[in-house]
Amino acid sequence: MAAKAVLSLASASILALHCLAAHAAPGQAPRAAAVETGGEAACTALSRAVLTDTDIISAAFQPANLPISGATARASDGSGSTVSISGLPAFCRVVGRIHPEPGSDIRFEVWLPAQWNGRYLGVGNGGLAGSIRYRDLGDAMRTGHATASTDTGHVAELPHEASWATGNPVKLRDYGWRAIHLTAVNAKQLVAAYYGRAADKSYFQSCSNGGRQGLMEASRFPEDYDGILAGAPAAQITRSIGTMLWTQQAQRAPGAALRPEQMLFLQGEVLRQCDRLDGLNDGLIDDPRVCRPDLARLSCGKSSAPQCFSAPQIKALGQIYAGPPRPADAPRSFAFLASGAEAGNPVPFLGWDGYITAGGKAPPQGSLLAAGVLQSLMSPPLGPVENFNWKTDPPRISAALSGVLDVQPDLSRFFEHGGKLILYHGWADAAIPPEQTIDFYDNVFKQSGPKAAASTRLFMIPGMQHCMGGTGAELFGELNAPAKDARPENNIAMALRQWVEGGRAPESVIGVSRAAPASSGAAPARERLHCAFPARAVLTPGADPDKAASYVCPPADAAHQR
Repeated sequence: MAAKAVLSLASASILALHCLAAHAAPGQAPRAAAVETGGEAACTALSRAVLTDTDIISAAFQPANLPISGATARASDGSGSTVSISGLPAFCRVVGRIHPEPGSDIRFEVWLPAQWNGRYLGVGNGGLAGSIRYRDLGDAMRTGHATASTDTGHVAELPHEASWATGNPVKLRDYGWRAIHLTAVNAKQLVAAYYGRAADKSYFQSCSNGGRQGLMEASRFPEDYDGILAGAPAAQITRSIGTMLWTQQAQRAPGAALRPEQMLFLQGEVLRQCDRLDGLNDGLIDDPRVCRPDLARLSCGKSSAPQCFSAPQIKALGQIYAGPPRPADAPRSFAFLASGAEAGNPVPFLGWDGYITAGGKAPPQGSLLAAGVLQSLMSPPLGPVENFNWKTDPPRISAALSGVLDVQPDLSRFFEHGGKLILYHGWADAAIPPEQTIDFYDNVFKQSGPKAAASTRLFMIPGMQHCMGGTGAELFGELNAPAKDARPENNIAMALRQWVEGGRAPESVIGVSRAAPASSGAAPARERLHCAFPARAVLTPGADPDKAASYVCPPADAAHQR
């Protein structure tokens, strides 16, 4: 009888949620009656929740330390890859599907920990999405956050797979902006029902396409989140695809394809020529925009190195660094690939070897993503990468896809709501040109009104590749949800929380480099101080350059600060 009574009370809580939802302000998570504040009965009751355009498939309470297996992708015949997550606390696992219009099928999961810190954390998807991010869910929940993830409305085995979009504008809308928003709306309503109150604050944290998703939320649905941490965001994805197309076209000439094993030699020569330009010979280039290496020194005519570059390869390198032809009104960041960390070391395949080089055993990610956009996201298809016409095709891509995939930099409604935004980007990103984020950041200031300066920070990380990796101090709390004991001075996610909840804006963050295997020949782990852009850290004369305490951040341009 007691169990039935608890279940009845939990059901009453759900019914209260339904009634309140009808009268809640747009974008506001309704508060359920504080009758049941979590537990197995309250979790089971969520299976009967009535949410707009949504089917709750299951809601089950999971005991602590029960391994969870989930499909990261699932084909129509039932086959697919799975991931297993262990060491989880007790939580309520809710599985659902959203159908905002015919042809839309957005899978999502909401994980609600028994020991809740009062916050909701949304996680994003890399590449072209297509799967639930189970590892990110587990990470967020271990730190006490209620959390949710979506496949963005389609199933894909690999992040560059694009066949789901062929002739399907509904699924393109779901991927572009709708799925991540509707997942947040549903998740926050389920949070309120399960715990008996809404989350105190809501955060979003992700990188790459996930960074784009966070910015899309700020632009289109400003009340979904209070704080957003967006790394290497593909905010102008149509321009990012242009860079990928150009790097592949540059290697189409006979003998021009770059080989992955040449990248360490290329990186070494670039550093030899440009490392000292920032005043410190440390294997890092603080601002690669000042580096214009003499590529002829890499040629087999001037170098006897076994990985020297042929004449066609030297030409391809020059074209890649220069970027594609630009219309007169194109932004400066239409395509700019920084130099100084071309090799994917110590994290393999995050350098040019993973995204650009066409002379390896497998096609680079840039080629696969570009081909997917041209042949599947575009309708009608534009054809193969090698036939891309730089005079006529960029406007066609922009007209077809920009309104669905690109983020508009007017974030004034997000800032009026009190939202705080932290951007970060690695200067050595081979996937998304780092200057695109600087360009987006500048446009936010131009279009978002006076609150932008007090609500936005950007951190550019020397030597950091795409979301992680590279030779720089690329670990600063950006990859995981902040634990209770995380410190804002060396954890950017905790710095965002402190900013949202305590009003203290981050002006710097300490990063540490990844300790590389001794056999790799890479430098040992070291620290750096990263300053809010446009400021750059200055080394105290005579101090240890591998300690963050040896650096200070000078006053930055007032237009980009308070």
